[in-house]
Amino acid sequence: MSTSGDDPRSAVLYVLFAVLATLLALRWARARDLRTFLWPPPLAATVLWLIVAVPSLLRVAVPALDEMFRRNPVQIRNDGEWWRIGTSVLVQDGGAAATVANLVLLAVLAVAGVRVWGPGRALALFAGGQLMWGLFTSFVSPSAGAGCSAAAFALAAATAGLWLSMGARRLELAVSLAILAIGALLLLIDDAHGVAVLCGMLLGAVLGTVMPPTRPVSAATVGT
Repeated sequence: MSTSGDDPRSAVLYVLFAVLATLLALRWARARDLRTFLWPPPLAATVLWLIVAVPSLLRVAVPALDEMFRRNPVQIRNDGEWWRIGTSVLVQDGGAAATVANLVLLAVLAVAGVRVWGPGRALALFAGGQLMWGLFTSFVSPSAGAGCSAAAFALAAATAGLWLSMGARRLELAVSLAILAIGALLLLIDDAHGVAVLCGMLLGAVLGTVMPPTRPVSAATVGT
């Protein structure tokens, strides 16, 4: 199963997913418009972005960081280098274009995640998504690589799981089910990011059931 996202069909589904996930977050936050929703970003979203962006950009000047941090199933399984499951989120493979795309994607989806879940839950969902993705791509469908896209997808998809756990109706239900369908379609075209989407929805549904976030009471507040 591919983790590279090179298939043009994957790119279309990624963009559609990001748009729909952001829409769900906007609806949850009762935000007045996209501009005020995204800017200024919450502190937790900024910190998360910097944690990923700094080593990702530093890798351009220090290529050895890629080999040091990337996910390598053989080294994880045979050499006990379990830390690679986590550190692989800190560098981006696929060249300059993929790095820019992943960091832009993270910038938007991190803000959306923090607006919905708050700092602690959002960071936990990001880390949980990366852990599940790392285990899947190391043991179930082994693939070497690096990048933050899967963890960002899991964080964003968690909002769809949240809406479903809270009894979404009409628009929110339709969009949440569309995100579920995107996850399934990605799997059908052999793109492992579908696993990240579905795992994120599961995490969001569980967390939304046992420890749901507080929804703003008016459109005047989008949270910090």
